[in-house]
Amino acid sequence: MRMNRLTAAALVTALGFAGALVTGPGASASAQAGCQYKVLWPTAGVYENPNPNSVVVKTKHAGDIVGASTCEGAGYNEYGYVLVTTDAAADGRGWMRVEAVVPV
Repeated sequence: MRMNRLTAAALVTALGFAGALVTGPGASASAQAGCQYKVLWPTAGVYENPNPNSVVVKTKHAGDIVGASTCEGAGYNEYGYVLVTTDAAADGRGWMRVEAVVPV
C-alpha cells in the first residue's frame, strides 16, 4: 500500500473542518465513540485496503450509515478514504472513498 502522507494529512484536515474529527472535553458522547457517515452514492464499495485497486469486500447503498470506533483517514494518490468497520474484511477494517460519504 503506497501512502501519500501529504494526501492523508489533507484528508484529516478536511475531515476536521467538516466536523468529523472532534477532540477535547467538550466533544459529544457520539463523537467520542467514533465517526459515523451516511452513504451518498447509489452504490459505494468497502475496500480491504485504502487503495482503488484493492478488493471490494462489501457494497453499501445510498442512505446506509457506516462508521468506526476511531476517526481515521488515509490517502492513495488523489483518492481519500475513511475507515469503516466491517466483518467482511479480514481485519474487521474496511475503507470507503471519502467522496462517497458525509459525516452524520
